[in-house]
Amino acid sequence: MTKGWNPEIKSFTQYYGGTDTDSSLLLMEYYGFIRHNNPLFIKTVYRIKKDLFHNGLMYRYKIHDDFGLPSSSFTICTFWLVRALFVIGEKEEALKIFEELVSYSNHLRIFSEDLDFTTKRQLGNFPQAYSHLALINTAVLFNEEIQNSRFIKP
Repeated sequence: MTKGWNPEIKSFTQYYGGTDTDSSLLLMEYYGFIRHNNPLFIKTVYRIKKDLFHNGLMYRYKIHDDFGLPSSSFTICTFWLVRALFVIGEKEEALKIFEELVSYSNHLRIFSEDLDFTTKRQLGNFPQAYSHLALINTAVLFNEEIQNSRFIKP
């Protein structure tokens, strides 16, 4: 908690002492590292969205790696953003991004590993199991929300 948090950018970072963000930080709450209502997590979600959300999709990160600078969106990362927004209470925005993202699947509702930021064309491994697992896990959030809102106590 101490080394991962950067007070200057008001976010957890990709590595200790760094200033770069990474979409995988959106999973901190999911894996039980931090609570959804912790101000540090909420600030991290907003910072990651600010840094990595582009044309309706998420970068995993924006630093140069063995493949160069990232140029496409990892599909799973946008689902991670949807989930993080949902759990911090931004449910309408989460649903809007989710519905838009689902529209980028093919005619069989299948996703690839990556999406082009501009054309939304599917790139990379196809089909991609991780993308579909994230789709299912995220859709369950909205399904539970709908079922809970219909429940009336006797």
